[in-house]
Amino acid sequence: MSAPDFDIVIAGAGMVGSAAACALAGNGFRVALVETMPAPKDAATRSGYDLRVSAISPGSREILERLGVWQQLDPERVCYYEQMHIWHQHGAASVAFDAVDLACDNLGAIVENRLLQQTLSRACEQQPAIEWFMPDSVEQLLVNNAQRVELRLSSGACLSARLLIAADGRVSPTRNLAGIEAHSGQYRQTAIVANVDTELPHRHTAWQRFLATGPLAFLPLANGQSSIVWSCDDVFAAEIAATDDDEFCRALGEAFEYKLGAVTACGERLGFPLGWHSCDRWLEGRVLLIGDAAHGVHPLAGQGVNLGFSDVDLLAKRVTDSAQLATQKQLRRYERQRKSETWVATMSFSGLKWVYGLEQKPLTGIRDIGMRIIDETPWFKRAMMQKAIQNLT
Repeated sequence: MSAPDFDIVIAGAGMVGSAAACALAGNGFRVALVETMPAPKDAATRSGYDLRVSAISPGSREILERLGVWQQLDPERVCYYEQMHIWHQHGAASVAFDAVDLACDNLGAIVENRLLQQTLSRACEQQPAIEWFMPDSVEQLLVNNAQRVELRLSSGACLSARLLIAADGRVSPTRNLAGIEAHSGQYRQTAIVANVDTELPHRHTAWQRFLATGPLAFLPLANGQSSIVWSCDDVFAAEIAATDDDEFCRALGEAFEYKLGAVTACGERLGFPLGWHSCDRWLEGRVLLIGDAAHGVHPLAGQGVNLGFSDVDLLAKRVTDSAQLATQKQLRRYERQRKSETWVATMSFSGLKWVYGLEQKPLTGIRDIGMRIIDETPWFKRAMMQKAIQNLT
């Protein structure tokens, strides 16, 4: 059998796919990175902030630091948040988390997706062991068995490798080519995202209010604005989308209980349908799923990309040399561990969304009691915070 062209081919050079390429190339593997989209534009040349941001946990930041990526981010566009406040519409209780309680500087950082993506892409370009195929995509699997995978790209190029990693998003064409079924469901909600100005400063605090129509998050940006993610039931989202900026700002401020005073200005608004998915199998032959190709959760906890970075971290620890890559044993171990962890996260976030959406008075009282117990029990609150900032793993 001839030697493969690469040790690993990665389909998808998004944030998780690029991080995987960096990590595995750092382990000494020859990596092909296949991406359908052209290289991202330099975020530093844009004056406005990206509408899509991620709440990067300290655990993910440590992963990106080990890859040498975090250090390359423009620090003036990264906003560390030190507190988090959570409360709900039908009740009087709330929970406040503070980095001081963990004796740490912050609970996480808000980073623009395009800035992080551009920085990860640049890190990949600096790795001589990574070869780019862009724009291109995996079009056909020619061979996929326990030893190797051979594939054809849309450009006509044929590649062989010991492992093909599918990191090409929620709809993942590579996952479909491998015959791996995804179980999915819709929340019947739309996430409205925008960057807004408020009357009062955000105080480096992340805010989340659970409404009957869905959770609303205000996330602090480094320029003093807040990035909002308003997850609304589809009918209500359509009504909100039809309003002008003044009416939207008024409705947003009211839904947020004016915690930062009035919402004084709003930029472009975008809406994204929300759903969840999971897979019974993450490994088929020599095709392995990571990131959104393997799992998708509700954005209310901001853990989507953090779960993906945890996938990368564990995979890089399980597969450190050619001998480990050549067998299925370590890949199966990775699959079992990450599948169980992300399944718990998917069900937990779906359950939170459902519980906080109920309006019946007996349940609102129970929610109040639960939130008070958390807020007034320091050791329990610290344990929850510690789990959350380490990517729920």
